[in-house]
Amino acid sequence: MWLSEVRVLFLLVCLGFTSLQAQQFKPKFKAKTTEQSLKETTVPFSDTTQKKIANFFKYHAYVGDFNGTYLMFKRDSLIYGSHGYSIHSTKDSVLPGDIFQLASVSKIFTGMSVMMLHQDGVLNIDDSVHWYIPELIVKNLTIRQLLSHTSGLPDYFYLSYRDFVLDEGQTHLRNEQIVQLINQQGPRKFAWPGYYDYCNTNYVFLSLIVERVTSKDFRSFVNDNVFRMADMKFSHICNFDSLALVNYPVQGYNNWNVFDDVMFNGTTGDKGVYSNVFEMFLLDRALRGSYILHKNTKDEMWTPQTVTSSDGYYALGWRVRWIDNQKWVFHNGWWKGFRTYYWRCLDDDKCFVVLTNNVHGRFLSTVEMVSLLR
Repeated sequence: MWLSEVRVLFLLVCLGFTSLQAQQFKPKFKAKTTEQSLKETTVPFSDTTQKKIANFFKYHAYVGDFNGTYLMFKRDSLIYGSHGYSIHSTKDSVLPGDIFQLASVSKIFTGMSVMMLHQDGVLNIDDSVHWYIPELIVKNLTIRQLLSHTSGLPDYFYLSYRDFVLDEGQTHLRNEQIVQLINQQGPRKFAWPGYYDYCNTNYVFLSLIVERVTSKDFRSFVNDNVFRMADMKFSHICNFDSLALVNYPVQGYNNWNVFDDVMFNGTTGDKGVYSNVFEMFLLDRALRGSYILHKNTKDEMWTPQTVTSSDGYYALGWRVRWIDNQKWVFHNGWWKGFRTYYWRCLDDDKCFVVLTNNVHGRFLSTVEMVSLLR
């Protein structure tokens, strides 16, 4: 079977297709529609800029710190490409439309979901977390503090799991179990709320809150209210109990040593979204309008809440920086072999998406990538 057909089969599984009859291969054409339509509705960059961007990724592929896909856009100009392998053992080449684990870029979808419920009056981001997770022993937290990483909660990745036993037949942690683990921690594990400390637990709890107020699985909520609204047909939140990690056509590596599945892959909110550069660009297009979130809601979502560095801030699910007097909202990610970058400029119509699946070498310089779009 051709590699492209294997990828199509994977996409069909993700969409819930069960029959492999000939007519079921229609998504193969649809999968290419986004790429084809982008070619028809955009123009190339100038030869100089196109060469500059292509050479940047070609160089980093050569030195070994870029293996993956990229897309860069400014006003009506677009360029995209790919370098390297999706599966190293079989030397399968990465294709521009391949789907990658977004790692912590997934947090923007959690932030958007919560802000959507805030916008609709289902909850208020200044509500007490205890109203929605009453079993949590910490009582003095707000949803805003979870969104801005100022909760003081410990990161569940770094807790002791020595005495923790998964249920019979269970292979991955569930969001509710993270609450149980946090409740088992001594007081010295907690910090005083109000100070920035990046913590994945915050976003697992936000995912759980979305599930409880909507009575809907978080994966389904994001699919119905974000992916579908932005026409992101193949983006999804992974459920490795339904589709094993080894069946994904892009694997995550550390210096070409593949990362195996781990129990942390079961939680949602902090990671786990799979998408490609084309569909993340569609999200950028959707966020330029008011179809998903109203302008006032987006303005609030992208308002800095806490300082993260000398020139950086964390807002509500997004990071914020001003570069060359332009406001950029973004998130980067790292998880089990995947490094990801999603940057959007609010003061100009430009953005870039870079997805990689080998963590060998250093992170790409986001300042350099921003400069490519000057």
